[in-house]
Amino acid sequence: MEELNVDEIAERVANETVDEDVLQEDEEEQVVPQHVIDEALADDARQRVRDLRQMEMYDDPYMNWSGLR
Repeated sequence: MEELNVDEIAERVANETVDEDVLQEDEEEQVVPQHVIDEALADDARQRVRDLRQMEMYDDPYMNWSGLR
């Protein structure tokens, strides 16, 4: 069996040509619509509000009957 030379394989891979269609598909996948970005920001804000309410409830001696944490 022939011995593998890693350097030769790496050089072949580095010198391979890349199909332009593949590059164009990658660029298209990176485009994210603005409404998706806005919705993610709104989700994060809602999650922060919920987390703050939970922390306040656990820190409140009246609401948290199991004791302060």
